[in-house]
Amino acid sequence: MSGTDVLVLRPAPGPRRLVYRITTVIPVVLVIAGVLAEGRPALITGIGLALVFAAAMAVYLWRSRIMVTPTEISARGLWFHRRRDRANAASLIRMTVVHPGAAPAETIVVLDPGQRALLRINAALYSAADLDRLVDHLGLPVAGSDRPVTAAQFAREEPEAAGWVQRHMLAFILLCALGFAVLALVLGTVIAAVSG
Repeated sequence: MSGTDVLVLRPAPGPRRLVYRITTVIPVVLVIAGVLAEGRPALITGIGLALVFAAAMAVYLWRSRIMVTPTEISARGLWFHRRRDRANAASLIRMTVVHPGAAPAETIVVLDPGQRALLRINAALYSAADLDRLVDHLGLPVAGSDRPVTAAQFAREEPEAAGWVQRHMLAFILLCALGFAVLALVLGTVIAAVSG
């Protein structure tokens, strides 16, 4: 395998800056909420959640990448590393998906010969030029819409390609909020118990 057969894409500077801004704003809000709630446990909880969030975003940017080798296509994020056999890839869907309260982000879905999703790539962290390089490097037929679509439209137009998140966006947002609230409650309870 020669080096030219391998393509590695890392998050682009523009999307990285957006993640840095989010990573600055949310911890500041958490610390302010801890101060406004009064009491040392609330402040420590706010600071603890801010540190957990900042660390998670740093790891997310450090780990995230898309890699294509002669035998494999892989996408890595904060919690996952999906690897698929490149020989099973038959075509691509490339669409810009608009998520509620967020900027439009490109989504690339690698399909197998039966038109089932082999690999879903949320390409929000990557530049358009890098995504063009990815599509060219794979050399597969590309389908998709030229116009941005909502997650619900994407799920209707490409039911085999849409993941659970696209099909259940509201439930995903609520689950994330619930998970963060549970983490805050547990952390706050532990800190309150420890600090007496």
